[in-house]
Amino acid sequence: MNHIAKERTMERAAEMRATGTDTSAFQTAFARLLTDPQAFERFYDDPARFAEENALSAGQMSALQSLDRERLRWISGSLGLKRFYLVETYFPATFALLRRNKALSSVGRSFIATYRPIRSEHLIRAFRDALWFAELIERRVGQGELGLPYLMDVMRCELAEFIVWSDAACVESSNDFKSRNASRPSVTEEELLDGAVRAGRHVALREFSCDVLPFIQALVDGKAPPEPEPTPTLLLFGRIAVTDRVQKARVGRMIRSFLTRAVGGKPTREILAEIIEPQTDSAARRAVERDCCRILQKLYALNFVTIEESLGPGARGRGDGDGPRSGA
Repeated sequence: MNHIAKERTMERAAEMRATGTDTSAFQTAFARLLTDPQAFERFYDDPARFAEENALSAGQMSALQSLDRERLRWISGSLGLKRFYLVETYFPATFALLRRNKALSSVGRSFIATYRPIRSEHLIRAFRDALWFAELIERRVGQGELGLPYLMDVMRCELAEFIVWSDAACVESSNDFKSRNASRPSVTEEELLDGAVRAGRHVALREFSCDVLPFIQALVDGKAPPEPEPTPTLLLFGRIAVTDRVQKARVGRMIRSFLTRAVGGKPTREILAEIIEPQTDSAARRAVERDCCRILQKLYALNFVTIEESLGPGARGRGDGDGPRSGA
């Protein structure tokens, strides 16, 4: 039996060499046929063009054309769906919301038809598909094809977390801030006021139309999400050093104003002087400073921010580009 099997294997190998189906060009064209819906249709509608685009010989085309069309279509659809559902790893709440509203299948078909699974030199394929998925949701919402309440808030929250989690620069920045802050586990209010506070590249600031976090948690848990209060909410996303997690923190508009100004080595006192209204009395001014320092201490403990000696006026403006990446 082993001798017979070996002979059949050798015969099959010889047949593949004769038809050219063992070449990388054929294998690439076959993969494209299975994963690219447009290539699939072109193969049957305009085989000469397909052969030319993929540099296939008559023998190689004959080998492809001998395959059952409906079987290939079924395999192609299965591969496309598998690829689409891999994105759910990064957008579980968005998928859950689409599924609850019976919109997931439509989005999946649109994704498969729109985005070819081409190789990327810069991104892992699954990461690139995640970014394409977010792009598709934003476009369909903008075109009025998806009118689900809070869909954009949910997607944008998960997208911000994904970017902070997946970006190599965020990993490097978070590890750097952890090392910087390890020598000074906590900071006093006076140290914060006199020093220069800055956020790292591993921190992103986003604004949402509601407090989206309980809404997302319910979706991920498979529960009916509560109707959120339509109150604008600011969230900081920060990569946690030496882990595979992203921490989220609610912040107020004062902290947003502070962090957008905390570049170039400005001391905290100077930044707060720009934020606080000039007519504010001294007691109220001190209260604002204490509140700001209390929040900055928490962000410092999370390694979202670090503190440095403030630079003189002449040295300002030479920041290294660190700072929270803001977005609407």
